[in-house]
Amino acid sequence: MINVLIVDDHETVRMGVSAFLSTQDDLVVVGEARNGLEGVEKALELKPDVIVMDLVMDGMDGIEATRTIKSKWKEARIVVVTSFLDNDKLRPALEAGAVSYVLKTSSAMQIADAIRKTHAGESVLDAKVQGK
Repeated sequence: MINVLIVDDHETVRMGVSAFLSTQDDLVVVGEARNGLEGVEKALELKPDVIVMDLVMDGMDGIEATRTIKSKWKEARIVVVTSFLDNDKLRPALEAGAVSYVLKTSSAMQIADAIRKTHAGESVLDAKVQGK
């Protein structure tokens, strides 16, 4: 089983991703967080196999949360799942330590596959991101 933490400020997104992942035999959501600060706390407490991280959130954004998690837990594997394709989000997220970067326009199965590949040590970049 791959233990997953979902960090997103939109309840509908968290619930939707969590509900879909619960249909997968090899993925289990062990926690959810509503913002970056809560995401850092839960990541360090739960030590999930993969963290699904939104970027734009109130308080602490996903880039700072990623940087903070990676500074305290170098083994963390983070998949950014966001609506933003611009370089002022993409580059800082990867520099902060995100392993993979996929867009919210991806299918649920593509996000699940990105989680699996990230867990296996691969980096997944959405096709639109690769051009950046």
